[in-house]
Amino acid sequence: MIVDATDEQLVAFHGGIYWDAFSAQHEPLEVWQRARRGELPYTLWVRLALDAKGIAGGIAFERYPESGCGLITYMVVAPRARGQGLGKRLIDDALATLGDAPAVYGEINDPETQTREPVEIARRRLAMFERWGARVVELRYVQPALAPGLARDETLRLIAWGDPSATLAQRFVDELYAVTESSWDHPVPPR
Repeated sequence: MIVDATDEQLVAFHGGIYWDAFSAQHEPLEVWQRARRGELPYTLWVRLALDAKGIAGGIAFERYPESGCGLITYMVVAPRARGQGLGKRLIDDALATLGDAPAVYGEINDPETQTREPVEIARRRLAMFERWGARVVELRYVQPALAPGLARDETLRLIAWGDPSATLAQRFVDELYAVTESSWDHPVPPR
């Protein structure tokens, strides 16, 4: 069963399997909470897969108003629930919610530049997302800093469901930077 996270579940997901899976750089819980209250210029969904033991997986995704594009920011499945198709169901749920977006983007570790995990694992993950319909966007991508004091991430690739064109992707990335880093020290996206 995939459901919208309650406030309590959001805290549990953030401090649990999200925190463990994205240990390289955590987006602050306060950012998610502000977005869900409508205080940020994009819409955020956090959807969770629940089982008898609690949160089996979750996905966070956003819609940006100017481009109309979506961004799957995080998707994680608890170790106990892996290998059962839950990741694909979470992705399909997000894509259905963002159904009229010209493109839905995702960020993955770039097998060629990242050092967080073995290269073969990053390659398998990319291949998995490609089997699920994503295509690599041919655009140099640097993830904006997720909060003041956090660094930009230059070791990710942008993937897309829908229009993978560099033109639309650049429009989306410009909007992402304007929304994410608008009041910070480095608001101009690298190209």
